[in-house]
Amino acid sequence: MTQNSCFWSIDGPASKSYLDKPLPDRTDVVVIGAGFTGTSGALQLAKGGARVTLLEAQSVGWGASSRNGGQALSCLHHTLHSLIKVHGREQARAMFLAATLAADAVEQIVRDENIACDYVRCGNIEAASKPAHFDEFKKEQEILRELAGYEVQILSKGEMSPELDSTAYHGLMINPRSGSVQPSKFVNGMALAAERAGADIHEGTHVLSIERIGNIPAHDGSRFIVRTDRGSIATREILLAANAWVGKIVPQFRHRVIPVESFVIATEPLPNDLAQRLIPHNRVVYDTRNVLAYYRLSPDGRMVWGGEGTFVGVNPRANINTLRRGMIKVFPELVDFKIDYYWSGTLGLTLDENSHAGQVDGMWYSMCYVGHGVTLGTYLGQQMANGILGKTSNNPFADLQIPTVPFYREQHWVGNLGKVWRGFLDQIG
Repeated sequence: MTQNSCFWSIDGPASKSYLDKPLPDRTDVVVIGAGFTGTSGALQLAKGGARVTLLEAQSVGWGASSRNGGQALSCLHHTLHSLIKVHGREQARAMFLAATLAADAVEQIVRDENIACDYVRCGNIEAASKPAHFDEFKKEQEILRELAGYEVQILSKGEMSPELDSTAYHGLMINPRSGSVQPSKFVNGMALAAERAGADIHEGTHVLSIERIGNIPAHDGSRFIVRTDRGSIATREILLAANAWVGKIVPQFRHRVIPVESFVIATEPLPNDLAQRLIPHNRVVYDTRNVLAYYRLSPDGRMVWGGEGTFVGVNPRANINTLRRGMIKVFPELVDFKIDYYWSGTLGLTLDENSHAGQVDGMWYSMCYVGHGVTLGTYLGQQMANGILGKTSNNPFADLQIPTVPFYREQHWVGNLGKVWRGFLDQIG
């Protein structure tokens, strides 16, 4: 029987609790949200000598950070080719290279902090769902080489089997620098590392509001009062790392950041010979549809499958069946294997489907990674921390305008409607 629980949270030791600790009266930096961005930012800040208070409404990694597909991708949601059309060659190049540095940052943190999270630099596969998508791979390979000095491998439909044993696609693009990670172990490992470095972490603490202390800082340098359901904290700086929920805290992001649920299943463990045949090099995989599927093998050989046309508010069995149908379409051999786990994680998205990081009203923020949060969330958390510390930072996503979502009033159906529209585009495109 399928468990409605996240496999990653069950796979491994129980995470440390940061509940019921007294809040400080004041601090140097309040970080709001303990996902990849918040834990990475808190770690960097604490190592830089700042007094850091990390506030999490639920538990460390509670949103998408511990519930995603565990794909540590060395690329962006948008192709470099499409980024050039919108942002120009130089900014597009900087944005793409930041994604490659983000993949390096994850590996560096895992190594430096000795985080046991099953990290592997396995590479990723992007699978062409239509013949035209494979033609786009060829253009992307050329522009990656020419503008970014970055090499990917292209395989035609007849050459796919050494990488992916499926007839469902029209070719593949292999990016060798991506990785895989057990996301719950990784985000909890960063929290432990941040605490070792001196960060003060508080779970079960809801931020109610943020108030500015006039135009002149208080005598102790504080510029903000962060009011929570457990008390108030005076702070010099704020790092907003609440992602999908940032609009509930900061009005400027309301009607701009959309919470969207991504649903995932995990099968029972597969026989080793079958698992090795389906994805021979154990890479992480996603396809090119607008409503895409993303998948990989877990360290114990389960097929972990997410995405597809799944919706909030429907019977869980309907979403499980949708995910299972998508999996079997690609790998018919899995038809008789049981689905052991089903869960979801909440992403923050914007209409432009870009990552966004920078400053608003004196507060620092980073959010909306479009399925690339393992790497980009971790890296941009570091970069925002560097900015707060007065160090050199790399943030080519600063100052991007975030479009308003028409008619959005924080109803979950907006995310569902977006999936329906994108699914329609898949049908006609």
